[in-house]
Amino acid sequence: MRPAVEATWGWDEAFQRSYFEEHYGTVPLQIIRLNGQDAGMLSYEVRPDHLFLRNVALLPMFQGQGIGTKVIRTIMAEAAGRRLPLRLQVLRANRARELYERLGFRPYGETATHILMSVGSG
Repeated sequence: MRPAVEATWGWDEAFQRSYFEEHYGTVPLQIIRLNGQDAGMLSYEVRPDHLFLRNVALLPMFQGQGIGTKVIRTIMAEAAGRRLPLRLQVLRANRARELYERLGFRPYGETATHILMSVGSG
């Protein structure tokens, strides 16, 4: 996610480590593994009225192979099974927005830095 973060706010390594620990230190994370190798991470939450895809990130060597699509479709299926929409927010500068749009996510709001997106009606 560094390119999108850097394009939005610039990059300060110490700040990024501190921010990540503060915002993700207590959030359950799942490691995405492929053929015995750590390939990335996934974090999502089941909320009363929707599932929230907090973060999905793949290491560069695993990007562009359909892995992220499979992971997101799995979470989409869980949301559908629970009859809940799946929501996320994506940095405006993050190229992942194109992936989310291909998967059917549509904007429902925005902030100065993020596009809020949702798929499924619940």
